[in-house]
Amino acid sequence: MSQKDFEPAGIGSDQIVLDFQHFGGGRNCQTSAMQRLMHHLGHDISEPMLVGISAGLGFIYWFMKMMTYPVIGGMNRSDCREFPGILGKAARRLGGDFEAIRTKSVKKAHLFLKETLLEDQPALVCVDMAYLDHLLTGEDDHFGEHNFLVFGIDEQRDLAYISDRFHGTTTMSLVQLQRARSSEFRPFPAMNQMVRFTLPEELTPLQNVIPSAIRENVKALLNPPISNFGIEGIKKWSKELGRYQKIIPDARNLAHALVMHYIYIETGGSGGAIFRQIYKDFLEEAGGLLENDGILRAAQDFERIVSTWRSIAEALLPDEFSALSELRRIQWRCNELMETEGLASIRKAGRLAAKVPALLDEAAASEVTHYGEFVPKVQELLETVAGLEEQALKELNGSVRG
Repeated sequence: MSQKDFEPAGIGSDQIVLDFQHFGGGRNCQTSAMQRLMHHLGHDISEPMLVGISAGLGFIYWFMKMMTYPVIGGMNRSDCREFPGILGKAARRLGGDFEAIRTKSVKKAHLFLKETLLEDQPALVCVDMAYLDHLLTGEDDHFGEHNFLVFGIDEQRDLAYISDRFHGTTTMSLVQLQRARSSEFRPFPAMNQMVRFTLPEELTPLQNVIPSAIRENVKALLNPPISNFGIEGIKKWSKELGRYQKIIPDARNLAHALVMHYIYIETGGSGGAIFRQIYKDFLEEAGGLLENDGILRAAQDFERIVSTWRSIAEALLPDEFSALSELRRIQWRCNELMETEGLASIRKAGRLAAKVPALLDEAAASEVTHYGEFVPKVQELLETVAGLEEQALKELNGSVRG
């Protein structure tokens, strides 16, 4: 269904609003939504622990001819490419299960959401970021795998009550929510995907699942099913960066791609340094829980890995170029505002974001022509971080050998 042909469906006259406790400060949309949902169901687990027990650390480089520019990401997709991905894996490791849907039927998706709310469970949905005003995204910034919780609806007033990863809840039009949920924009269409969990009263002890989760994650990164994933994917991206002026011939699109890569690594709900920071935090928590010095040493190794990824992000929008570097500072500041002040800062962040189109034009006109001068540094750093991760993961695997 094209978005021009979108028609809302299934909306009646019900009001269902859960007694729900929101807390912000989430670092990734998926895992922070899962953390808040589990809290609602009576279970408290840290967000880094959810990333770790789901074997959530990964890398993906993805580009198809229909795409304006490539996408990169830090989440493990080696064997859980279908929603709910790592969240479903975490639920099952903890002794629970899930029911997920993916449908073109707007009505069916809405009824599944209502049924979930009636079971006193917030609805964890997939939405296209391009249709979310509170994220300050542009109409072309389609990404259909953003997750948040819907904890209430008021069909008569056309309202949905939303809990995203930032401080403060928000509302949006129920019709707009359906539009965001039903988006079919590729390569990651929302397609009305949603998940409903069942969890036991007593979860499987974390000590019992951490070692196998680490081993699985190491295997996914060191032995990926295709060369676009894992350590091989990092190396592939390094090589592909040298071809960007050919595969992204439009200068403005190339400037936009560099900004989006910075966002993927640092500010776009990646947990910091393309998930490496949040995984480091998991290793510290897991090492302490298991009293495992090898895991704690791996956490120390990830300090340098995190620092290197942050250098990569900065090198994509280098200080030597005023428009590109200002685009980097705007993205950092907008994310900082949202993460520290929450949705109350949306006007301040919006004023900053309003400068982005003109800066992209400036970068396209006079700065990305110098792409060949600064990309070698990025490639060198990527080769470095690939080696650091490979060594750290091998040593980590040895510390949890079963």
